[in-house]
Amino acid sequence: MKYVVIALLALILGGLIGRAIWGEKPAAQPVDPVQVIVTQVRTHAVIEHERQIAIWYRACPAVIGKTPQIFIAWPAKLIYQLELDEVQVKREGTVITVSTPAIHSSEPSVPTDFMDYLSTTSVFTFANEQELVNHEIGKASPIARYLTTYYMMRDPSVADDFAEELRSLVEHLAGALAVPVTRVDVNIPKSALPEGSWPKLPKLELCGGTYAAVNGLPFAKTDGQYTVPIGFRPPKSRHSGNEINLQHAGEKEKGTATLVPMPAPPAPAVPKAQGH
Repeated sequence: MKYVVIALLALILGGLIGRAIWGEKPAAQPVDPVQVIVTQVRTHAVIEHERQIAIWYRACPAVIGKTPQIFIAWPAKLIYQLELDEVQVKREGTVITVSTPAIHSSEPSVPTDFMDYLSTTSVFTFANEQELVNHEIGKASPIARYLTTYYMMRDPSVADDFAEELRSLVEHLAGALAVPVTRVDVNIPKSALPEGSWPKLPKLELCGGTYAAVNGLPFAKTDGQYTVPIGFRPPKSRHSGNEINLQHAGEKEKGTATLVPMPAPPAPAVPKAQGH
């Protein structure tokens, strides 16, 4: 009798094991494509974009003797980043909406090896030419920081470029997941600066009646002892016109500048170069 019981138990156990191996398995939970998109987008961590600019102006520093004229020219890269670790993705029918944090700027790149200058006088009376030039070159990074913030706050195509790249990424992910999509909206909030944190322009001793220009657009002039910013509108990028474009209807493609100074406190005075 004992052996019969053992045999029955063995048969029952074998049946249970066989069912576990070859029997019907519970259906797998369907994968949420939106969650997959969120995970993949966040994996990218950050998107970075650059703006190429060229600065030039004529400086007439006050020295003892004949006032020199120095033409200064240099390139720079303005750098912006969009963090993706807190991206939110929603899907309503065939429309996907992506929400991100605000864009922030990084330290601009100013390659000093590519800076150039041209003096219009052969000898600076009672002044050292190289010291005057070095003094102007030292203003490059503060100018680039000011323009980095200006483009971020006043140029809608900065956000447009980020939105276009993020939109393309989401569209490719949706296609790979066979998710029908008719539109991808990207919401990037406008960057905000704490009061008083806008970088200031250094003092520029510009020649009378001239302006400092970025990519051909005036951005600063001299008014008495102060350097006064000039408001300008950068030209649109190739991505302008999409869902998040902040340009107003009817604005021209061409960049424009206005000689009405922006409301900004004057930069602190810089000591004048001493003659020898």
